[in-house]
Amino acid sequence: MKTTPTAGPRRRRSIRTIGAVLLTALMLLLAACDTSPPTTESTITTGAPSTTTTEAASTPGLPGRPGGGDADENPPAFFDGRLVEADYWDEELKILSANMGFDGIIGWPDTEFETIRAGGGSFYAEGCAVDNPLVSGATATGVEALYRGVADDTPDYDDGLPIVFTWPILTSTINPEDFLFTLNTGEQVVPNSAGIMPNWELNERNVPVVFGDFGNRLDGPDAVYVEKLEIVDDGTPLMFLGPNGVQSGVGLTWEDGRSPYESGPVLVGAKLNHVGDRPAGEGGAPPLERVLLPNDEFALYGGGDFRLRLLTSGGYTPTGIDSLTPNAYENHFRIHAAAEDGSTVLLSEVGVDYEVAGGTLRVLGLADLGQAEDQGATYDLCYQEDADNYIDIILIGDEAAARSITHVEVPSEGEYLPLYNPGGPGPTPFPDVRYTAPSPPDLEPVLIALDDPMRVSTP
Repeated sequence: MKTTPTAGPRRRRSIRTIGAVLLTALMLLLAACDTSPPTTESTITTGAPSTTTTEAASTPGLPGRPGGGDADENPPAFFDGRLVEADYWDEELKILSANMGFDGIIGWPDTEFETIRAGGGSFYAEGCAVDNPLVSGATATGVEALYRGVADDTPDYDDGLPIVFTWPILTSTINPEDFLFTLNTGEQVVPNSAGIMPNWELNERNVPVVFGDFGNRLDGPDAVYVEKLEIVDDGTPLMFLGPNGVQSGVGLTWEDGRSPYESGPVLVGAKLNHVGDRPAGEGGAPPLERVLLPNDEFALYGGGDFRLRLLTSGGYTPTGIDSLTPNAYENHFRIHAAAEDGSTVLLSEVGVDYEVAGGTLRVLGLADLGQAEDQGATYDLCYQEDADNYIDIILIGDEAAARSITHVEVPSEGEYLPLYNPGGPGPTPFPDVRYTAPSPPDLEPVLIALDDPMRVSTP
């Protein structure tokens, strides 16, 4: 089904969401396995601490890994089914997005320069990246160590596709066979592999990522992309936790397909919460925590009053292979709030007290990315972040003022820089490659969750 976009080798794409983070995880996470037996019965805690539901749960088997034993004996922490104050985004279980993120970069034999160039990815080895270049792609070995299933390591290779749900998943139930895609050609596709990486933290987990053959980079009548997703019963149904307890996802459908080479990633949710007195639900895989955490508002800003969490349809990176940094708010975002007279106030700068209805608000910066500068990180092209589908904007101010927030905007034009799915051009793109498109201008309504935090936890 794959088609070469131009004369020469097939295109592959940079994937900061899977590439650099996946390779780091592969090196570190094999030691971070949950050896406890699968949970067979659990008490589920939802938004109000007094609400519980008892539900049977099973942990389907993981495929074995080359050179290893039976993976069922030692399943990765990603598939432990745990949730700690994980956000849900709607009272109803829905699919918010399921567009392909990038084409053909999964399953490469290596991530060397010639492989990247032949595959049409991105490679950057200047400045801070001289000794450790930023490159595209992920190897089949990396995928098979961290996801259920395998990666296509033939010359076709795999595409990547994040699926955004309104509720977090009980990750013990994720399998490739849960997902049935219909392409615009009419062909139906089941992924080769599926997992929760990079949305692995215990307060996240509502965005699984699947790899398979979902499209190409062409445009016009030759473009191939996903038109429809159905969640099907594979014998071990995909299960979610929401405000009323555990629910099967079987029967959910989504239809809103487009090519990431025509239009880039967008916001699909924005939710405002109190910061509270601790960063609940951070982490979930100790080796990765040591590399990427702490990245919360306490570590970065000493706390805050409000967390505006953004939920994205795909990766939100400056060029596709480098990372978003905590000080990048003014480059990409602005918050809309109502003034006393009903007009709109734009919170466009960090460190400025804005007068809005109910008092003042100040933006401190971004969080849920990587570590702070005082922890040894440097905010440059080589900054290492978690590259998931969540970005937090941290604010301080009056609660009545926070309730005046109406929207968050990604202008993506003028003085504001666009953002890219993994698969974007990188700082030094190869001239003959078609890369994923930049983010379009986007305005997302903000859900005010100051009274009900809209979060759920397993025991």
